[in-house]
Amino acid sequence: MRFFVRILLFVLNALISIVLLCCILAQYINPSSFPYCELLALGFPIIVIINIIASVCWIVAQEHKRYFLISFISLVLSIPTLLHYIAFGSDETPKDTKNSIKIMSYNIMAFNYSGWKKSDEIKKQIFLYILKENPDVICLQEYHNDRNEKFIVLDSIKQQMNLSYVNYNKTFTIGDHYFQGNLICSRYPIVNSGKMDYQKTGNSTIWADIVKDGDTIRIYNSHLESYRLSHENKQTINDLGKVQNVEIKNVENVVTKLSRAITKRGVQTDELIYSLKECPYPIISCGDFNSPACSYTYRAIKSSRDMEDAFLTAGKGIGATFNWWPQLRLDYILVSPEFECYNFKRTGLKVSDHFPISCEIKLK
Repeated sequence: MRFFVRILLFVLNALISIVLLCCILAQYINPSSFPYCELLALGFPIIVIINIIASVCWIVAQEHKRYFLISFISLVLSIPTLLHYIAFGSDETPKDTKNSIKIMSYNIMAFNYSGWKKSDEIKKQIFLYILKENPDVICLQEYHNDRNEKFIVLDSIKQQMNLSYVNYNKTFTIGDHYFQGNLICSRYPIVNSGKMDYQKTGNSTIWADIVKDGDTIRIYNSHLESYRLSHENKQTINDLGKVQNVEIKNVENVVTKLSRAITKRGVQTDELIYSLKECPYPIISCGDFNSPACSYTYRAIKSSRDMEDAFLTAGKGIGATFNWWPQLRLDYILVSPEFECYNFKRTGLKVSDHFPISCEIKLK
């Protein structure tokens, strides 16, 4: 009997080790053709912990201690990827900061537009937060603008914060009074702008060339393919985490939605990368990528211009940005090598399903 138990544990350990290796490979496999490695990578930190527990259990076992190598080898291989999740950034601030730019990126979830009674209060909270942080450039995703409402956040940003240069797109409209999309507000002149409306989706990327002290800088604000999980889908995932009984069809529905989003995002990533490589200016690429740091999207965008991750350079801790799934970092500020970053900040403002991030950036 002990022999069969040992064989079963060995097989289970081998499987979780293989899953961890698949998470690592997700960074190099375009999900437009095979989304399942990135699907597993959504749980990368948890899978790492399970493998650590498996290694420790084999080590403390009275016999067969050598089996700890099953997970240990994959854990060693995962260290470079794990370092994308934890920041040990520098506290050092450049001596000369007068020419720096403070940039903020925030998916505001349309100010909870569907929750009518809370929308006005949420708009005020978000605007007051932006006003307090006083960024030079704001990149908002899922921005909601309704001319029939009394409080228009964009008007307040332009008037009270002197961020009068604006670029936005309309991914969804209602008549002439309402639109939702991405938004860039800048304190510095926008001399050129553009957008990428991805096919068969409501997601997009917009960009703006700003001029600061005679230098032209291109800022990308991306909202890549969303998972579009319903309340029932999220409940199914919660039930799985609690090891409760769930119906197979509900799990299949969640897997289908996740896989569909990951596949589309692979195509969108390639479109964005083409634009990044063609850009003649220093680049700040930020937004809600909807992809973890253990993904093709993150690695491909970051490596397209040898960019730095502002969180890893100037942040500290885990830096998760998704309010509902604690270990996930889906929002990024990436900068090309011409910049140095400092004072990265992630604030736990719980009025959206994402947290705002900001960083101060200076041309070297």
